[in-house]
Amino acid sequence: MEFREIMAEGNLSVWEDAAEMIAARHDIKVLQQPETCMTMMQALDSVGHTPFYVGEILMTEAVVSINEATGFGFALEDEPVRALCIAIIDAAFTAHIEEEVEIRHIVAAEEQRILKRQQQEAALVAATQVRFDIMEG
Repeated sequence: MEFREIMAEGNLSVWEDAAEMIAARHDIKVLQQPETCMTMMQALDSVGHTPFYVGEILMTEAVVSINEATGFGFALEDEPVRALCIAIIDAAFTAHIEEEVEIRHIVAAEEQRILKRQQQEAALVAATQVRFDIMEG
């Protein structure tokens, strides 16, 4: 999974704890407070594999800096806390702070939790699928 996907799907309390740990040890400058905006959502046509725009979606964006390194946070819908946490974690990675390895372990653990949940959901869906080749009988 990509970093942004993990941050978007991950548990907000995990990101809040990580951001608070970073904020306790480093000077964080908020360059742009979390604010909502509209952006075009792009999708991929399943037949021609060409990109197209589905429409506008509501997002929240924030920008911070740590040691002159800039971090950007984006969250779907109106989620100012998530956008700010993502920006702080992104800036921490860009700045290569001492706690980077610890934060990467937190992100990796959350990725594993997300993948496990997705596998469980896929198994539940698979159990409800109809197999037409068996029904032809």
